[in-house]
Amino acid sequence: MWQEKSTKYNYRIVENEGGKTLTYDPTSGVRLLEVDGLAFKDLARTGELLPYEDWRLSAEERAEDLAGRLSIEEIAGLMCFSAHQVMVDRELTEEQKTFLNQHLHSILNSAGMINVPDEKQIAWTNSLQAYVESKQWGIPCYISSDPRNGRGVADWPGNLGLAATFDPALAKEAAKCMSKELRDLGVTCFLAPQVDIAADPRWWRDSGTFGEDPALSRDLVKAFCDGLQSTYGPDGEDQGWGKDSVTAMVKHWTGEGASEGGREAHTDGGKYAVYPNNNFEALMIPFVDGAFKLEGKTGMAKSVMSSYTAAWSDDGSLGEVVGSGFSDYKINQQLRDRFGFKGAVCTDWMVLNEGPRKCGWGAKIENPDATPGERAFYAIMAGVDQMGGCSNPQVLIDAYNYGCEKAGKEVMDKAFATSARRLLVSYFLTGLFEDPYLDEEAVLADVNSAEKQAAALKAQVKSVVMLKNENGAIKKQDKRLKVYVPAIYNGPYWNLPFMGDVTEHPASVSYPLNLETAKQFFDVVTDKVEGDQITRLTEEELADCDLFIIGAKEPENSNPQDGRDKEGNFIPLTRQYGPYVADGPNVRKVSIAGDILPDGTKQNRSYFGRAASCINGDQLPQILDLSEKAKKLGKPSVVVMIMGKPMCFHEFEPSVDAILVTFAQALEPGAGGAAAAICRIIAGLDEPSGLLPMQMPKDMDDVEQQLEDTPRDMACYTDSVGHKYDFAYGMDYAGVICDERVRKYSAAPLTNVE
Repeated sequence: MWQEKSTKYNYRIVENEGGKTLTYDPTSGVRLLEVDGLAFKDLARTGELLPYEDWRLSAEERAEDLAGRLSIEEIAGLMCFSAHQVMVDRELTEEQKTFLNQHLHSILNSAGMINVPDEKQIAWTNSLQAYVESKQWGIPCYISSDPRNGRGVADWPGNLGLAATFDPALAKEAAKCMSKELRDLGVTCFLAPQVDIAADPRWWRDSGTFGEDPALSRDLVKAFCDGLQSTYGPDGEDQGWGKDSVTAMVKHWTGEGASEGGREAHTDGGKYAVYPNNNFEALMIPFVDGAFKLEGKTGMAKSVMSSYTAAWSDDGSLGEVVGSGFSDYKINQQLRDRFGFKGAVCTDWMVLNEGPRKCGWGAKIENPDATPGERAFYAIMAGVDQMGGCSNPQVLIDAYNYGCEKAGKEVMDKAFATSARRLLVSYFLTGLFEDPYLDEEAVLADVNSAEKQAAALKAQVKSVVMLKNENGAIKKQDKRLKVYVPAIYNGPYWNLPFMGDVTEHPASVSYPLNLETAKQFFDVVTDKVEGDQITRLTEEELADCDLFIIGAKEPENSNPQDGRDKEGNFIPLTRQYGPYVADGPNVRKVSIAGDILPDGTKQNRSYFGRAASCINGDQLPQILDLSEKAKKLGKPSVVVMIMGKPMCFHEFEPSVDAILVTFAQALEPGAGGAAAAICRIIAGLDEPSGLLPMQMPKDMDDVEQQLEDTPRDMACYTDSVGHKYDFAYGMDYAGVICDERVRKYSAAPLTNVE
């Protein structure tokens, strides 16, 4: 009925005929039980089969049983989700052993951020699982990851790139591949997808969304979560939860992108979400009608991450003005009571922090006398189950003790038990209790395979949007082109990075388009560079080139999150390269939201009359100079714009022949498929088919007049040949695309959940 075999990775494999496959480390102290001719793991070392150990029972039954056996200290560990773990190797660090000893099981693997080799991440996963298997109850580690496209896994487009395809089926295909590769690396929880509506063109995190249209976002989110959470059979049949399933943690409830002025809520400057058009509900559509109404067998995204923002309402209609992770209105009243969400809720990271690196907002949360334990208590009372970025379970024990004083022991016991059940269900659904170990050799043959890379590259091509193509600058052809890829000078600038101090950056030179990738498709010539000095090629040296490819990055702000200058004054976030002073008729002279000051008045966060600080404005004169040189030589100029949010094209569009947009983060060395996709299109090997998932403003006045909570409310830029850069606009060889995708999603934006 069952067979056992050893592996070269120390763990053993047990195969039950017609049942679950088990893996365990014999050095952990776990032994096997045989019941009805089947093998089970004796995780609790009792010598009898407990309900939570019985893989024949439902995930809910098993979670209920185990939750009832855990102490408050053990549940406190479950309710913590670790800080980012970048020190990932074959052996555990002492810090990691410390929090594992405190019953913490949810761990954020951030090794992809620094390109730790896959084999180290696999071995680290096995080390984690063996370590915790030796503990009481044998609860495995529940490992998560942020999106890591192209970093040790296939380079699929990010969410905004997938949105540009307007193809939910492709989003599902991408998620199916991602889930398989994540499981290859031991990840069972994806801190994704980000389903916020990109309703404001200035918001720093627009790049992680599925664009600004609620209906398109809804459909893409639904397809993506189905691809991520379900396991699929060899013929593509949906088998529901299984060995390839990864739980989705959709974020950031109730929609993060409405921060006043486009500022980002990681920081004090962007902590308030405002709803000048009373459009609060529209921003929930991708959650409620997408992630919570899946067509596949898993039914609903299994977890939700709350947003940082505090929803501002003068009349209290949006509840207490506190961050979403502390908001009874947003979680208990809306998410749980109104929409019936029964999964786990985790806060975004670091909301319990104190000092300059805090991300928890609201008067009682920011109170310097409030301890992390008290803040955690407020979150628990609001309906939260887990604290993101908290590696210290003592904070949750403090929250329990504080809650016993304030709300009573019965209330706290019930809250902790409920959270334990909600959290443990995902462990059982993904099969972690049965099979937590990885076969390093087998998964290395699968992760980032040539087949997966090829599928991801096709998707990258589909995500590129062609905005302009005069005189057939980009066309189908068999000729290998000789192209000029100019170096780009980046002048000195200052910025304030997230969680850092003001940093001064010297001048530098870059190639926004990866030269090594370009050389695979073209004969490439470029400038002479010494340090930060560029010697441009002469007209004679460029005379036999077929094309100029000018790479550029969207306008970037020196302080894109907080929206302040070095002195702390609020300044506008610009979407153009040239100087911008916010003194137009649409700029608010008095902000909607602001801290309540000691005298009872409201702080004014307006930036009226102040200048923006663009850190890469030097790109504009270079685009203009290079396109003028191309025109003089009779050569087409193609601008490749790397962008993650809307921008103003009026500054240079009339001067260039063609514009391609990629929503990849970079086209520099290591960027992988996105650079190849751009090159394939310019080389004439693939025809562009992407559509804009967001509007492009006609100018900064257009940006100022739009409202933070309202999708698709800009006038939009009309270019020199009469094409309007509106939502769902894009070109192929024949001209402006008008296909079924455009017709389906061009209706007026939705404003209410179904």
